[in-house]
Amino acid sequence: MNILRRAVRAELDGWVSLLRWAGRRPDVEAGGRAFAYRGPMLPPLIVFTGLSALEVVAVDVIVPWSPAFTWLRVLLLATGVWGVLFALGILAGVTVHPHVVGPAGLRVRAGRAVDLTVPWAAVDRVRQVRRTRDGRSLQVDDGVLHLPVGNQTTVEVLLREPVVVDLLRHGTVTLSAVHLHADDAAGLVGAVRARCPERR
Repeated sequence: MNILRRAVRAELDGWVSLLRWAGRRPDVEAGGRAFAYRGPMLPPLIVFTGLSALEVVAVDVIVPWSPAFTWLRVLLLATGVWGVLFALGILAGVTVHPHVVGPAGLRVRAGRAVDLTVPWAAVDRVRQVRRTRDGRSLQVDDGVLHLPVGNQTTVEVLLREPVVVDLLRHGTVTLSAVHLHADDAAGLVGAVRARCPERR
């Protein structure tokens, strides 16, 4: 049941993100500066989307046009179109839900699955550090939230003291640091330091 619930959420997230993308409405608050994290995802997503589109064409060419195979053509075409839209939904999610350096703090995102704002008062230090991390796209280990993209994080945010946060679908956890990926890691670090210059 839990797997089904996650699948439904992922599907809904994709459609919501696609609508935002089509309307050119990124989820960035007024006064905020957006930082993308989709760079490492782009090549595999482009390949997956392209293969799904080719599958639609292949079905049209390979499956006979006989009335006996109409059901099969419809099923395969629907699956192919869904695959294209699903891949585009993932891409839209990481595009319209970027990390944001805003008035209230650093807003850390992972599509619609993670939306965490670290208040400026809680930030101790921030620096550009490249780390490799295998496994899921969200991990909490010894009070550190890891949000790798392409198995890597590029920014380390240390907190002044442990903070209890709600990670939406992932429950409540106590964090002492956040490791995330940003395509422009140096830019994000500079923007954070500009908001709290006394804490480097």
